[in-house]
Amino acid sequence: MVDSISDIIVSGTVSTTFIGLILLLIVKNATEYVIAVIVAYKDKMSLVINIAIGFSIQIALLVLPFVIILS
Repeated sequence: MVDSISDIIVSGTVSTTFIGLILLLIVKNATEYVIAVIVAYKDKMSLVINIAIGFSIQIALLVLPFVIILS
């Protein structure tokens, strides 16, 4: 994965800042992703759906303004 990220940055299709923001969000929410998988394994799908909606809203509210500014 690291080698592919450096290849994308070198090709110039995506900026380093954008990739950094995406990776920051993924690492920051890693524990929440694990909890969502554990809850799904316990068959509590309503809680999993609520977690997924929260993730989507959080990522959209943080990334969307940066994408608009950077583009």
